Amino acid sequence: MKKIPVSIYFLLLLLLPGLNFALRFFNLPNYFFFIGFRFYGIILLAGLFLFFYQGLEVIKQTLLSISFKKLIRIFFYVLIPPFVILAALFLLKKIELGDPDYFYELGLSSIVDFPIYFVWNFPQFFILFTLLKTIESSFKLKVLPNFLLLVLFFLPEFFILLKISFNVISSISLVILLLSISLFVNKKSNPLAFTLYFFITIWMALLLFGSQSETLLQLFLAKTYTAWDGFFEINKKLVVFIFPVYFFFSLLPIIFMRKES
Repeated sequence: MKKIPVSIYFLLLLLLPGLNFALRFFNLPNYFFFIGFRFYGIILLAGLFLFFYQGLEVIKQTLLSISFKKLIRIFFYVLIPPFVILAALFLLKKIELGDPDYFYELGLSSIVDFPIYFVWNFPQFFILFTLLKTIESSFKLKVLPNFLLLVLFFLPEFFILLKISFNVISSISLVILLLSISLFVNKKSNPLAFTLYFFITIWMALLLFGSQSETLLQLFLAKTYTAWDGFFEINKKLVVFIFPVYFFFSLLPIIFMRKES
């Protein structure tokens, strides 16, 4: 695999996030759909760069890394955060089943359509995994370059989250998620396991607890909705902490995963 030089890495750090900010500044969408497939714009651009810089070889190597072994374990890890959080909240009597708008049209239909949403999102997760693996192999500081790249890639979303919640707590969940992605790439080499872990983690968080983020809802659920309250109604004093705690519990299994050679 051809290594990415420092100059190209810094170009990625500056150019793509700058484009992302420009799109947000002019109120233009930074994601799009192509025959059903969902793409966060700069992830696709990074993939195109990788293709022209590395050629088909890097894609072939990542495709050959796909494995169906130990995927059951991945499902088990993904189920830990919602199980722990829901069980704790029900025991404390701080949660109850909600009655959200679009309960059937968005909520229940998203469960039925899960395989379709997964397929539609697989290409962008595959591209992201390939990019991060390439960067990791290019530098001695394995996790840090990827974490820095991800933070800058998604920096506009931090400001959107801050605008919605008027505090930094929502942004903490995004930082934890990006750290989880960086650590997972460092420890595992299977793009299918990577996609399963993070697609299901985000998809389930949105479905259970809701979101006001149009970007997240349209990428991971239905592309015609801009808000969703979630299946559960949580105590108002605790609801702001749900996503940081959820993604923290998603991070824990990754920390204890065995690194593949």
